[in-house]
Amino acid sequence: MSEEPQSAGSDPVTSVVGRLLQHIVALLEARVDLTRQEMRAALRDVAISLFLLVSALALVLLMIPVAVAVLVLVLAQVLPVWLATAIVLGVMLMIVAVLLIVARFRLRKRRLTVLAGLREDWRAIRQALERQR
Repeated sequence: MSEEPQSAGSDPVTSVVGRLLQHIVALLEARVDLTRQEMRAALRDVAISLFLLVSALALVLLMIPVAVAVLVLVLAQVLPVWLATAIVLGVMLMIVAVLLIVARFRLRKRRLTVLAGLREDWRAIRQALERQR
């Protein structure tokens, strides 16, 4: 008779634990669904933002020739058209030259530490293998 109360008492405990596990699983599934929805919304926002940024960049790139034409037309009011065009072209070439010089300087200044690191790693591996022999 002493076993009957234990088994009767264990049934409610088992059912409570079972329901608790079901609720935990349901909660986890709901959390996964919510996370999936949040990720989709975030990715959609990122895609829209990237599209808008690319569109703005395209418009800026299209505006550069217009700005150059306006500059030539403004200078043509004071100088002959050929001279205004030559001046604008010369200034643009100087800007390109300066940008190229700065880029070259920055690239020479930056040493590739990746290759040096790989060489050091290879030396360390070779030394470790030689010690094991």
